[in-house]
Amino acid sequence: MSNFQNIELFETDKFQYLLIHKNACTSVLKSIEHLSPVCTHIKSDKKIKWTVIRDPYERFLSGLNYDLKRHDIKFTDIKLDDLFNGKVNIFSRGNGNVNHCISQFSYTFNVDINYYVHINDLEIFLKMHFNQSHFLNADTEKNNIDLEKKDIIKYLNFDYYMYDNILNSSNLWKWNQGKIF
Repeated sequence: MSNFQNIELFETDKFQYLLIHKNACTSVLKSIEHLSPVCTHIKSDKKIKWTVIRDPYERFLSGLNYDLKRHDIKFTDIKLDDLFNGKVNIFSRGNGNVNHCISQFSYTFNVDINYYVHINDLEIFLKMHFNQSHFLNADTEKNNIDLEKKDIIKYLNFDYYMYDNILNSSNLWKWNQGKIF
């Protein structure tokens, strides 16, 4: 596994789910736990690979709030530039010490995702595919960061480019496509 890319695939007999932090991964893992998924870093060419995507700005705020709270530090104590170009330290990853602000598309690089499920469609996806949803929608806390959206968007240009392309692609799952596996 490379130290610049986040790859955690949860594999069952029918699919591989790519975990992307702050994209409802806890909800997905809870919804598929009855299938006893195995975590792997090896991509299968024979199974459908899917993941959840989210608006990059919303995800950034969620990740930043999570990391600040987790480490009990203030926004004024960090440098904004450091949040976007972090590497994954494979030694601290097991403790959950991951930069939750890095691009969601750094996770998807070279994984060949077949279907992207938008976080807004996740609950119906989970119910349709697993007959249950444990969608937690844990981001109910108010953003307590004094930051203008325009100051962040400039860092998210690539994320929005990828996000917009997926939203307009045939790889974006919609409920009327039915089950994919």
